[in-house]
Amino acid sequence: MNKRKLEYFKQKLLREKQEAINTINEDIHSSFQDYYKELSLYDNHPADIGSETFEMEMQMNLEDKEQKHLLKVEKALEKIENGTYGICEKCGKEIEFDRLDIIPDTEFCMKCSKDSISLNEKLKTRPVEEEYLKTPYKIFNGSFRLSGLDGEDTWQEVARYNKTDYKKMALDWYDNNMYDGSISGKVEDVEDISLEYYKKQINDDINKEDK
Repeated sequence: MNKRKLEYFKQKLLREKQEAINTINEDIHSSFQDYYKELSLYDNHPADIGSETFEMEMQMNLEDKEQKHLLKVEKALEKIENGTYGICEKCGKEIEFDRLDIIPDTEFCMKCSKDSISLNEKLKTRPVEEEYLKTPYKIFNGSFRLSGLDGEDTWQEVARYNKTDYKKMALDWYDNNMYDGSISGKVEDVEDISLEYYKKQINDDINKEDK
C-alpha cells in the first residue's frame, strides 16, 4: 500500500479513535439518576423502573462495544506504523480497499472474516451486563466441585412449585428428579457411595471368612 493511502487510512482511524474516546467519556459518568427523576430508588419495585433498567443495560452494551472498537482502532494504527496495515491476519493477502474504506480497523479480508465466525462463538455470546455479576447470580458453569448453590440447586428450588398428582407425568420434573444429578449436601465424590453398598460389602466379607 502506498504512502498516500496509508495517510488516508491513518487520518480516518484517528478520527474514529477520538469519537470512541468521546463516547466512552460521556457515558462512563452517567448513572441511574440520569434516567430517573426521584431522589431514591430503594423503595421501588423493579417493574416500576423497567424502562430505566433497559436504558442502563443498553448504555452498558454501547460502552462495551466502543471499548472493543477503540482497541481495534489502536491496533490498526500500530500496524500502519510497522508497515503491516491492510494485510489479512489469516491468509496473508491484501485486504480489499473498499472493505478497508468501510471498516478501516478490520483484521481480515472478506472471505476469512466469514470463515472465522464459528457457530460455537455465536452460541457462547452472553449479555455484557453478566460480566458485572458475581456467583451465584451470574451464569452457572456446571462445575461438579462447587458445594454451594449451583444451577441444579436453583432448578430444584423452583421446580417443586410445578409438582403434580401423578408421579409419572412428564411435567412432574421435580418428582422425577430430571436434574437431580447428585446427592443433596454432597461435597466429595466418595459421598455418593450409599450405606447399603457398605453393608453389602461387610456381609460379603463375613461370608468369605465363614467359608
